Amino acid sequence: MEASAPYLDQLDAAIEKRRQYLEADLVPRLRETLASYDQMFEGAMGMLIRKGLLREDPYNYEQSFTDITIPKDDMLPEFENADELSYRLAAFRRQLKYASTEFTLEIPKLNLARLKKLSSLVSYINWLELGESSKSPTTKAFARAFMKVRMGTDSMAAQILKDSETQIIKTIHVLNGMLADLIVFCRESWKADVRHQVLAGAAPVAADGHSRRDEMVRTIRRGFANRMSGRPWYPTLAEEVADEEVAPDGEERRARVLASLAIAAPAKQKPVEAAPDGKAILLEAVRLLCRPSEDLATAVAVLEENERIIVEAHKTGGSWLRRLLGGTPKKADDRSYKVEYTEPGTPTPRTETIDFPQFAAEVQKKSSLLAALGTGSGPTYKRLAATSEEQLAAFVDRQLNELLVVHRRLGSLNTFLQARVGQEKKTARGIKIELLTIKNALVKANQRRNDFKDKKPA
Repeated sequence: MEASAPYLDQLDAAIEKRRQYLEADLVPRLRETLASYDQMFEGAMGMLIRKGLLREDPYNYEQSFTDITIPKDDMLPEFENADELSYRLAAFRRQLKYASTEFTLEIPKLNLARLKKLSSLVSYINWLELGESSKSPTTKAFARAFMKVRMGTDSMAAQILKDSETQIIKTIHVLNGMLADLIVFCRESWKADVRHQVLAGAAPVAADGHSRRDEMVRTIRRGFANRMSGRPWYPTLAEEVADEEVAPDGEERRARVLASLAIAAPAKQKPVEAAPDGKAILLEAVRLLCRPSEDLATAVAVLEENERIIVEAHKTGGSWLRRLLGGTPKKADDRSYKVEYTEPGTPTPRTETIDFPQFAAEVQKKSSLLAALGTGSGPTYKRLAATSEEQLAAFVDRQLNELLVVHRRLGSLNTFLQARVGQEKKTARGIKIELLTIKNALVKANQRRNDFKDKKPA
């Protein structure tokens, strides 16, 4: 009919080349980028959960999925707002994990409907409008919790979330670009199928002017129902086919279609010195985390010394424990202390009870691990260096998160014990220098972790 054979040949060749490029290059990168987003979002959620602003879903059991399901995003209830937000974000995290690990990303099985679902999932939290102006109730509620830490007084946690936000926004832009490429391919593939299966066997359109375009759309609709039944019908794309065939600028439209499918030649780049590979960057982050290994041990030793001062001042009876704990302990050897720490965005300090002997043992264990890794040559370090980039990145993330909690608890216990020693008119040592050293190591290691995220292919 109207479809010219030369254009169809060009279109088929462009679609095939585009398909090969997408399968070999873009789809694998899409999977990796989804996994990066999943990992970065888990890190941000972990921080908000530790701060007590959100919580884990108690019903977060293993589930199997066959397709992406977008969590609900209607208005949150006035009461139990944080719980409902936590449930929604838990559902989103499960879907994001599914999309990055199990969702079928194969060109023959991808269509506009599935890509729309994936795009909706990626934009479920609108990072590009993260604030009160967001139209998404879930995004707006998440932004409140996120910004309490992001703009709060805990400078280290704020910096980590700021870095996470920057990296996530970059990743979202990359994901949107990849999905846009796939959507263009699916649109033009659908239109090419219409040309082959519908227009090729249709009679010429006899109408003139605008009525000719309307008649062609009707012809495509009738032929589609007969020859492509079971396939999704897209009226807008059918109109595009008609315009490309009979509109006055049809030739220009067809040229734009071919241009949208063309694969841009890689730009020639000036030779530069090879940047360190991802594993080298992560191992540098590990070395930075190992620097305060002695400071951790020293800090615990100082806290134990301050505790002994209080014990010795109250050797007669158990009054020292009652005064430490604010009441009568259940056991005479109970050394669990209720300490305060400042939570960004809250008017009053938060409290937590720390089992001091258990905490001290955990910190000593952490100190020993970091000391073993800090040699850069021992068996512990060699085993870590032999792991994959993904495993090494997960190790760095875990150490960052755990040391962040250790730093907070050391500071809280230091304040608590120094105050009690002062009540006994004694002099207590402090761990200000050790805390600063640990904090600096965390900040620098987190910067290297972000360098690794920047280096990963988009």
